[in-house]
Amino acid sequence: MSDSVRPGIGVGPTVPNSARIWNYSQGGRDNYQVDRDLADVMMGAFPEIRTAALESRAFQERVVAHVVREGGIRQFLDLGAGIPTGGGTHGVAQEAAPETRIVYVDDDPVVLDHVGSLRGSPEGVVRCLRRDFRDVGAVLEDAAGVLDLDKPVALLVLSTLGHFPPDEAAELVERYTRRLVSGSYLAVCDTIETPGVLRMQEHYVQADPEGAYLARTPDQIADCARGLTLLPPGLGPLPELVLPTGVTAPEGGDACVQWGFLAVRP
Repeated sequence: MSDSVRPGIGVGPTVPNSARIWNYSQGGRDNYQVDRDLADVMMGAFPEIRTAALESRAFQERVVAHVVREGGIRQFLDLGAGIPTGGGTHGVAQEAAPETRIVYVDDDPVVLDHVGSLRGSPEGVVRCLRRDFRDVGAVLEDAAGVLDLDKPVALLVLSTLGHFPPDEAAELVERYTRRLVSGSYLAVCDTIETPGVLRMQEHYVQADPEGAYLARTPDQIADCARGLTLLPPGLGPLPELVLPTGVTAPEGGDACVQWGFLAVRP
């Protein structure tokens, strides 16, 4: 597959784009027919994709609401933001605390086109940075124009790290978390290796060796929490994590292909 038609590169309505495909899988409307057609083929071969996308979105909303209401967080750095669906990070956070400041980071022009037009509450700030978040120094320097990095920040790395080899991903996250002060949070989720996921990944790699999204083991996801304290129940399937008081995890949650954690810097 050439670069001109590779999912994730295309901007126009005739070329599928991975951010728009994920948006469609989450029930969003910021996508084209070409994205829906490819997503339908993928979901036909592996129906868990839609469930994983919806669980990722629900986890994001629970995390954001929790750290604002229970952790007192008023600053977010959302790496690899994707196209927001539902309220997005800013919508959920500013509904709970209108003064919250959010910085989205992405280098996909499709994402930037959508996120750059977002408007948050009058009391808060929503900013989008066009950066490859591997450039940690530049991202943090730009983010510091909006966020006070000497105060707690919630760092979100959701369904993003599969673009990088596992060792590189963990090291990348640690470079950010080293800069976070005590009381800051890190939320991570990603797709774990299962027979079905690996079969789909094999086809993806054959079609696009450089752009394929790579699943990982639970241990590789947990490795991203170096130096932090995992909050109960620790690493696990998303339906079991950050549940509101009085809500119990659904049965069969361990079948979820999206795993993650919420951690805090001591």
